[in-house]
Amino acid sequence: MAKKRPSTAGKGEISRRNFVKTGGAAVAGGAVLGGAAGPVAGSTVARHEGASLFPFVPRQEAKIQAYRTLGRTGFQVSDVGMGSVPLRETSVVRYAYDKGVNYFDTAESYGNGAAERAIGEALQHMDRDKVFIATKGRVGDGDNAEAVIRKVRQCLDRLNTDYVDSFSMHAVPSVEALGHPGYHAAMDQLKAEGRVRFTGVSNHGPGMGEILSAAAEDGRFDMMLLVYNFMNHEESDQIIAACKANNVGTTAMKTSPGSLEYEPVDPENLSESQEQYIARQTSRGRTRERALERLRDQAARLKDTYDKTRPFADMYGIQTQDQLRLGSIHWVLQNPDMHTACVSFTEFDLVDKVVPLSGTRLTRPEEEMLHQIGLALDNQYCRHGCSECSEACPFQVPVSTVMRYAYYYQGQGREKYAMSKYATLGRKSASQCLECRGQCEGACPHGLDIPTTMHQVHTLLTLA
Repeated sequence: MAKKRPSTAGKGEISRRNFVKTGGAAVAGGAVLGGAAGPVAGSTVARHEGASLFPFVPRQEAKIQAYRTLGRTGFQVSDVGMGSVPLRETSVVRYAYDKGVNYFDTAESYGNGAAERAIGEALQHMDRDKVFIATKGRVGDGDNAEAVIRKVRQCLDRLNTDYVDSFSMHAVPSVEALGHPGYHAAMDQLKAEGRVRFTGVSNHGPGMGEILSAAAEDGRFDMMLLVYNFMNHEESDQIIAACKANNVGTTAMKTSPGSLEYEPVDPENLSESQEQYIARQTSRGRTRERALERLRDQAARLKDTYDKTRPFADMYGIQTQDQLRLGSIHWVLQNPDMHTACVSFTEFDLVDKVVPLSGTRLTRPEEEMLHQIGLALDNQYCRHGCSECSEACPFQVPVSTVMRYAYYYQGQGREKYAMSKYATLGRKSASQCLECRGQCEGACPHGLDIPTTMHQVHTLLTLA
């Protein structure tokens, strides 16, 4: 059951206005709008009078309204948690904390430790007993207990804390890897020392459903991080059910999948990425006219999707990607068995937009809007963790992994990281798709145009 959190006023509290006055960080998104009275748990969120769906007003006075029990940990976590993939600014962590956010997800790999350091700095201004710090690390086949312990101690140093509430195996590749002896031996020792309180696991790649369902049944994992959004929840629903049956805590990532934009093709005024596509095609012997024709075909398919979504968007007043993102996050918060939704707060303004969603309900028109958007975007969204098309590819290109790197680039603004990860695929990258006859065409159960999408993503991730 959701519970109110005790006030943290006076414990290192920092307001956005005061921080900006001291010259810390600029507030993105322009002026902050005033708001009406705060929402009550179970109510709908405050909106402009007579306005469209999802026009959530940034409200500096808003506080977290709902807390949920994180499985067998027993900890009451805010329904809105904080992810930290692109995090560099410690003041945003403190700002979220002052709003009542008490769950902070991070990992050793996020910014090569920069995210952990930012949270560690903020922790010095928090009541440590009232926050849940969850970090993660990759555990390789050759890692013994000593190697894992060193990894955790390095995390503790960066976080500037004596203990972490959980240390998870990050991006576990298989069911067999869940039994990693070095990890479990290390956790036993670190728990005994009081350095780690709980264990966890994360996965967002192929086999997510099988791996995380097995983790829920395993008995040694107290919590997990999984993909969950309004367009990718069938597999996650099964994982969540297994977690509920075994009292395992659930936390959500990648909560916002949709898009309302497409790039038209004007032969007289091509975008930079389109010119790069044309150049690459002509360098391989195709005529410019043929390359333009392929571009037009791609744009026509994207416009068809756009045209399907626009009537619903116009009807309900959805004008920006930001609105849809907020609606997507709000959808995740509706499930009481998903204990917290990790949102990557990188600026004060986003905190002020998302926190008012806490403890509130979607309206029926909003639910219908997301349903219709989901139907329209169904054949444009590659589900994280899906591998249904893999057998159709003669080159074993991991399509959902490639698309995840595109998400890092476009959805998270981690351009260099996405491109470096993509480069590691080598001969299994989408470069194989450039001359392929498209044997994967029709292999996606959701109707994704895999060949066209792989061409676009390769261009994006190589700038070639």
